[in-house]
Amino acid sequence: MKNISYVIVCICSLLFLGCASIPPTTVTLTQEIIKEADEMHQLNIILVNQLFEERKQVINAFITNEYTPTIIKKYEALLPDSLDYKKALPNIMKSVIPVINRKKDSLQNVLSDQQQNIITSLNTNYVSYSKATIALQQLINSAVKLKKAENNALSSIQDLTGDSVDVKKVESTIDGLLIKTGTDMSKLLEVNNILKLN
Repeated sequence: MKNISYVIVCICSLLFLGCASIPPTTVTLTQEIIKEADEMHQLNIILVNQLFEERKQVINAFITNEYTPTIIKKYEALLPDSLDYKKALPNIMKSVIPVINRKKDSLQNVLSDQQQNIITSLNTNYVSYSKATIALQQLINSAVKLKKAENNALSSIQDLTGDSVDVKKVESTIDGLLIKTGTDMSKLLEVNNILKLN
């Protein structure tokens, strides 16, 4: 019975050796961090939209307060002094308004393109971040579940064997053996690579 218990302890220890110890609260913490990142992304989008809305207002103010008076003065200079402005005003406006609107539309389109590029970039980066955090969350969830399963298995082994087998000692011995084997394999791979080069 002792030999079977020892074999069971060895097999279980091998299965659980590579598991990092991750506290169960890490799951909740990473979920909160992901939630905070989602809110930050939404805030970034709102701020970008607000910034560009303010820029559009600046353009509108520029068109109204600076560009339009300058264009009107330019057109006035082109008109002869003998012209009756009251009669010609509708025709003058038909000529001036399209020029003003083209300028305004041109500036607004540049802003809209910039805004869309920034939002697209933010969304692309967020999608990449989101995929990475989902994968991280899944890894953490798995690690926590694995750690719980390891603790349950070790507890069951301890219950089966009593005090006749020191599970922690067996685990540390196997861990040392695996580390040494990994180091030796690394050296063998280096030798193999050197032989391949020659």
